[in-house]
Amino acid sequence: MQIMEFFEKVEAHPELVGEGLDSPEKATPGAIVRHIKTGLSTRLPIAAIEEADWKDIEDVLVCNREPIALQHMTRVVGYYSRIDNWNKSKLGELKDRQAGTYAIVE
Repeated sequence: MQIMEFFEKVEAHPELVGEGLDSPEKATPGAIVRHIKTGLSTRLPIAAIEEADWKDIEDVLVCNREPIALQHMTRVVGYYSRIDNWNKSKLGELKDRQAGTYAIVE
C-alpha cells in the first residue's frame, strides 16, 4: 500500500489519528499513528506499510491482535518511548492518563 493511501485510511478511521512521519534521517523511516481510545502510538516502518495489507495493520493499531513487527509507543515527557518493557503499574498509569492535544509542528 502506498503511504498516501495509508494515511487516507488512518484519517478516515474513527479510532485512529495520524501523527505524521518521523525523521527522514533515520535508517528506517516510519509513520506514527495514535489509537484514540488507549492513547497508544504505534510507529510503523514505511517498508512494512508498503508490504502489509490494510486489514492486518488496522487490527494491530486498534488492538485486535498482537503486533509482531510493530512496536507500541507513547509520548511521555516530550519524547516517544517503547512500552513493551513497562511494568503493570506503569501500563495502568498510561491507561488512566487523559489524551493530550499533541501535534507535530514543522
